[in-house]
Amino acid sequence: MSRLGFKTLVYHGDVYLGELDTVPVKDGNFQFPNNEIRIHTISPKSERCHPLSVLQTISSVSVRCKLEPNANTNSNQNPEHLINLHASCFYELKTAVVLLENEEIHLVAMPSKQKKFPCFWCYSVPSGLYSACLWMLNTRCLAIVFDLDETLIVANTMKSFEDRIESSQDCIERETDPIRESGIVAQMKRYVEDRLLLKQYAETDCVVDGGKVYNVQYEEVPALSDGLERVVRPVIRLPEQNVVLTRINPENHDTSVLVRLRPAWEDLKSYLTAKGRKRFEVYVCTMAERDYALEMWRLLDPEARLISSKQLLDRVVCVKTGARKSLLNVFQGGNCHPKMAMVIDDRLKVWEEKDQPRVHVVPAFTPYFSPQAETAFAVPVLCVARNVACNVRGGFFKEFDENLLRRICDVFYEDEVVNLPSPSDVSNYLMSEDSSFVPNGHLNAPIIEGMNGPEVAQRLNYTEEKNVTNAVSRSVTNNVEMKSESTKLPVESVASAIVPPSSRAILPSERLLSNVPQVKKEEVNSGHDAQKQNPLLANQFAEFGVSQNQFFSNNRELKPESEKMNLFPSLSIGVLQEIGRRCRSKVEFKPVVSASDDLQFSIEVFFTGEKIGVGMGRTRKDAQQQAAENALRGLADNYISYIALHSRAVDNDCDRLSVQRENGFLWDVVNPVSDEWPENNEFPNQNPTEKAECGPSTTSSNVVNHLVQNHPNSPQ
Repeated sequence: MSRLGFKTLVYHGDVYLGELDTVPVKDGNFQFPNNEIRIHTISPKSERCHPLSVLQTISSVSVRCKLEPNANTNSNQNPEHLINLHASCFYELKTAVVLLENEEIHLVAMPSKQKKFPCFWCYSVPSGLYSACLWMLNTRCLAIVFDLDETLIVANTMKSFEDRIESSQDCIERETDPIRESGIVAQMKRYVEDRLLLKQYAETDCVVDGGKVYNVQYEEVPALSDGLERVVRPVIRLPEQNVVLTRINPENHDTSVLVRLRPAWEDLKSYLTAKGRKRFEVYVCTMAERDYALEMWRLLDPEARLISSKQLLDRVVCVKTGARKSLLNVFQGGNCHPKMAMVIDDRLKVWEEKDQPRVHVVPAFTPYFSPQAETAFAVPVLCVARNVACNVRGGFFKEFDENLLRRICDVFYEDEVVNLPSPSDVSNYLMSEDSSFVPNGHLNAPIIEGMNGPEVAQRLNYTEEKNVTNAVSRSVTNNVEMKSESTKLPVESVASAIVPPSSRAILPSERLLSNVPQVKKEEVNSGHDAQKQNPLLANQFAEFGVSQNQFFSNNRELKPESEKMNLFPSLSIGVLQEIGRRCRSKVEFKPVVSASDDLQFSIEVFFTGEKIGVGMGRTRKDAQQQAAENALRGLADNYISYIALHSRAVDNDCDRLSVQRENGFLWDVVNPVSDEWPENNEFPNQNPTEKAECGPSTTSSNVVNHLVQNHPNSPQ
């Protein structure tokens, strides 16, 4: 052992390269087996990301040790092989990889202040993870994981429809409230209508919808492995209703299923793969049976644009009922790191606690209980999810470029590991969700949507159809992913509608008032009292097609008095972010250290970079809610002052105002199709990081060039 570390022999395969000292880092005691470094391979060349930035993002334990020239090396020894290895890795942005059981040790070539070459930092990561994440970071791609039932689809068979109808009839007989009874009757009617549609399909291989006859189209199911029989399913797609009818076992009409797809799925899907390049690698994690899950996903992605047929078996992950979902389980093949993944699910608690900060919770899809929920607001649920995904991706890579990649340029071999910049994490850009806050949904829904029960596997196992023909008449249902744990309400929430930040610097008041319509003075006065208590809420309800009285009426039965007070703060966050979306500006919630002994969290709200509100609370959510309320009050006061100054001009234009456009604070209704989705499928208002992704590398490539060209002490 030398003065600094352990003397270690270095080999590339069986070829001896020389000796290096293994120097422990602070709080680390890693040592190579037998004091030998056996390099197995050289990693792929990186196009834009320095290996240190990749490993700092995906490694759980940071630097394991350092390697440097042995001070006592015989002067007759020629270190040429090690110097060549170091130079090749340094200039070509590669690493030398040592395999130790199920992990890889990556040797990263480092510049030295003391011109001590060759020298390396060593990181450990699970096998295969570095190559997968290197490709994703170079191509500006993250991962997105979808749940199926009540998140993207609701499916029913004849038997499950009959069960729903029977349950509805029982509820009607027991119900004493005439209003609730009428709601159950309407729900049952929708079940009956879809059952008749499914019955037509099952018996005649065609349906009549809106006076038009739709015949089956035969769709071939891609073989997931060699040796499987070719399967062709008779399918009817009714795109105007977002309905698909399919038959799991083409030879058994009793396995016919009617599937309702969530509106705006095509918009979200188009964003994920705009212009043929992936912005997100797509995965599915569900508690449904595997065959059912594979067919439901095929209906959602018939062209296999999101997940290729070769990837399906690895990327559609089915979890046993009662078990928790886990991103480590989804990425068990080393396909991605959880820090680089977000989840779209209608339930939060089904995920491991460590993964919950990366879950964007959407309202449950309930087309039978509350079909109007999907159109109640200006922005559909999956368009909100699309906006959130865009914001997450833009924020992640902006921080990756500006905080991590750029600062890597100033890191030398001699620097302390603890001073390395913190890695980017998807959870930093997702609003924390409270799954108990689900306004206007189906907490009181008498019947759970979709199919449930253990017989789904039997119905979907078409390879054993001859053995189960007699059993097919039993209930065919699909797992509903721990519905008993927390049923959800189906109202759209704008609380997570975070949009990409605008690159244009402008004061919040200027941005805000430039988007405000001219409103009659009497309108301002009549709403003044309400604005003092809950600013902008009345206008926001009107914008979304829901009256304020209607909103309170719908929720009065759903929550006890003690919980009602939590309704407005959560809505305030959504209103504030919707204002930011309309103004094409970024709304940010940033934590600050609280000096109070009583309050643990303090949050500041920034609108286009300017602080507009502060909130404190015992939890982060409470602080966010209070900050949003204070920000809205401040914006409302500015708005009223602005209106008072311009009231004379308003009077001259009153007659020209359209009644349909007098929404007060929020002006033009955004058309998600025409406004947000140009013909080229590019999302508008991309921040500079987002824009750079469509063309040649700019920010990160310049950083890398700076790294290898401007280090005065880089190896020559």
